[in-house]
Amino acid sequence: MFGSKKDKNGKQPMGQQKAKQNPNNETDLFADEKERKDEIELTAWKKALKNTQKWKVLIILFICTGLVAPMISVRAINTLNEMGSYLTEKYKEISGDKPGKQVALQAVYSWLDDDKGAFQYGYANLWWNGATEVSTSTSDDSNGSTTQYWSHQMSLTDKSDGSTRDITQLVAVTDGVATAVGTPTVLPKTVTSNSNTDTYRPDDYIQLDQNTSLTNVVSAWSKAYIGKDSNALTVLVGDPNSDHMYQPASLGSYLNSSLDWLVQCTKDGKTVDKQNKSDNPEWAAASVSISFKPYEKKVDASTANDPNADTGSTSNVETSVTVLIHNPTRGSAKIVDWGAEGSLTTLKAFSNAIDRSLIGSSSSDDDDDSSDSSSSDSDSGSGDDGSGDDGSGDDGSDNDDSDSSDSDSSDNNSSSSSQNSDDGSVTGDPNEGPND
Repeated sequence: MFGSKKDKNGKQPMGQQKAKQNPNNETDLFADEKERKDEIELTAWKKALKNTQKWKVLIILFICTGLVAPMISVRAINTLNEMGSYLTEKYKEISGDKPGKQVALQAVYSWLDDDKGAFQYGYANLWWNGATEVSTSTSDDSNGSTTQYWSHQMSLTDKSDGSTRDITQLVAVTDGVATAVGTPTVLPKTVTSNSNTDTYRPDDYIQLDQNTSLTNVVSAWSKAYIGKDSNALTVLVGDPNSDHMYQPASLGSYLNSSLDWLVQCTKDGKTVDKQNKSDNPEWAAASVSISFKPYEKKVDASTANDPNADTGSTSNVETSVTVLIHNPTRGSAKIVDWGAEGSLTTLKAFSNAIDRSLIGSSSSDDDDDSSDSSSSDSDSGSGDDGSGDDGSGDDGSDNDDSDSSDSDSSDNNSSSSSQNSDDGSVTGDPNEGPND
């Protein structure tokens, strides 16, 4: 009626408009097809699930879990191990536990034996301050084991004067086994201002030959270091700064010394490349072993003649020190720094310097010996003056009891009085009357 009809040939009649087609008919067709497909698949899944037995589903779940669980477990175990290692390292760092601590303490305890040790007045409060890894070496054998060298720092109280003394002990740790190396090192007293052992030789260092002049330098330095004379030690160091002084160890009387090893190094104690090897290097490091006799205990006059009294007899003691030497092969060689045995990389020229104002007057060992002998001589001399046939004796017989009581004065006054009486001069209190 409205031109929608076609002729018998299927063509639109003339004079009639062509009816418009809906452009969404094709899209709707595809949408309906997709919806029908989804419904078919869902129906198939429902039927398959309805026909599937539950025990089969459980078996599948167990199989999948069994395949995944080992990988999860391995990952979890690795994570726990890493956390455990991290916590262990942190605990060691916090607690301060270092390899060879007990070995170092035992070696120092044995060295500090009261009967043969360096501190004849005794010591107290030995405590461990920490440790520093100074070097690592690898053996040339088939095992290729690695050895770590640790320098353990300790402190104690010297009962002779109540001062704190620092002691270090070198320990070698190989495959977890710690061994004490050398003998303990006793460092000089610290000054504060108001404001069975192995032999250690550093690896990767160039060995040097020792000469006679260097041996003499080491002997002189060892004598000053082990004694009390800070002036002598300062002169031997040769510090160009006149405001610097150096504190000796003040342990005892020097006996002898020796060089255990001598190696070429930099001014900071580090290794030198083999291509830079020199027969006359500027810097070298060495290990010096010093033998000395500790200072004896002072005996009271009341017990000096007592055969049963402890006279404080001492035996020889040995200590080791690592030193930094300037011009080691020349006649002008000087030891300019020292420290714990094996601690080469901690050495630096003149680093042990102390301000001159912080050190009091020092006396040499010879002065101490002479003071003991002079004190005994003065005692015997005063006795001779009291019993000698001089004018004072005659005056004493003529004077009354009051004059004789005045003669009981100190040793210094009595000796000066006897000297003045010889030349006829009058001594004593100016308020007293003249002698009759």
